[in-house]
Amino acid sequence: MRVLVITSVYPPLGYSGHDERCRQTVQGLARLGHLLQVVTSDDGLPPMGVVGEKGVLRELRLHADMPEDSLLGRSYKATYAHERYNADSLEYRIKRFKPDVVYVWNMRGLSKSLLFRLESKGIRVVYDLHSDWLRPEFFNRDPWYRWWFDNPSVRSKVYRSFNRGIGRARRIMGILPIGEAKSLRLKGSYVASEWLRQYLVDGGLAQAESLPVIYPAVDSRKLSPKTSFAKRHHFIWAGRLNEAKGSDVAVDAVGLLRERGIEVSLDLFGMGEPSERKAKRARIDAAGLIEQVTMQGIRPGELSDYYQHYDALLYTNREAEPFSMTVLEAMHSKLPRIVANVGGNQELLEEDSNALLFEAGDAAALADTMARFMQREDGGRGLAECSFAELQAERTVDAFCQQIEPLLAGKK
Repeated sequence: MRVLVITSVYPPLGYSGHDERCRQTVQGLARLGHLLQVVTSDDGLPPMGVVGEKGVLRELRLHADMPEDSLLGRSYKATYAHERYNADSLEYRIKRFKPDVVYVWNMRGLSKSLLFRLESKGIRVVYDLHSDWLRPEFFNRDPWYRWWFDNPSVRSKVYRSFNRGIGRARRIMGILPIGEAKSLRLKGSYVASEWLRQYLVDGGLAQAESLPVIYPAVDSRKLSPKTSFAKRHHFIWAGRLNEAKGSDVAVDAVGLLRERGIEVSLDLFGMGEPSERKAKRARIDAAGLIEQVTMQGIRPGELSDYYQHYDALLYTNREAEPFSMTVLEAMHSKLPRIVANVGGNQELLEEDSNALLFEAGDAAALADTMARFMQREDGGRGLAECSFAELQAERTVDAFCQQIEPLLAGKK
């Protein structure tokens, strides 16, 4: 089977656990004998490209993080040129590769007209839905959508009316079709969690209700399971340094424990802008925790090398997310988990069985749970090893690829 993958960013230039999961899935499908190409953006691509890379075509252009003075979404000429470039790039690759199916991974920041264009040409599309980019409040940020349906500019309104009056709008839409997210054909696709499925349905995507849940997986061969459960009172946090991820909850919990006479250390593996890192260091210093909390730099995909050196992972999201790859990696690495009780990863976790849970956003609740964890005589070994054999059998990338293979082949 010939599979063309579309995604907004792709490792080693990607920036999330799901980007790495995309690469592992591509490799897993290749091991099953399928022929794959990846079409992705040129975001962050160095002048000399990525050395030794094959089958990854970094040719699309993102519209993510547009500055306020960007013409995309406001200027017809600029927006049309952006969309047409991406459409022509993808069209060229489809003609060259002749895929049996287009496997859409992540469209955040990419032209949504590409999806409607694929449908109009009768090309079969399968979606890996692991994030919320299909929700209208995110989907409708697309520049081409905004120019046609959400552009208050008087000049744009006049130009749209003119195009419709002379029939040109229909021709343009024939080349670069666009519409509501709910009008996309999602049949044959899948979602990463029951939480995400319901979240999409609540956002008006009724089709999502009938989609199967196929939980994400990782390549466990790249992980080194923890073997020592000595009590060092040393914890790890990883994620983006924003409010939603709740790194401040972890830092505050360390401070609360110190007030109780319990000394712990915490390493923050944070990704963010220099200003975010500076602000975080200032907060740690102001709290008098410079000796207990250390900020670490990390590249995407490298975090798993560090898991075995810590007592437990702190997952402190304030807001629910569809599925946490960091929590899943920790499970495969036999790193005990202390997890906020929100989001899709709850579907694989059970309190005091394979994780300890606490109330999201509550630093005192996290401190209590950390103290409870440190009182365990086994150092967390029971949490780490619970259902580990089942996890290794069912949540590996090879098992995942076998699950999605019939969907890609159009057999389900």
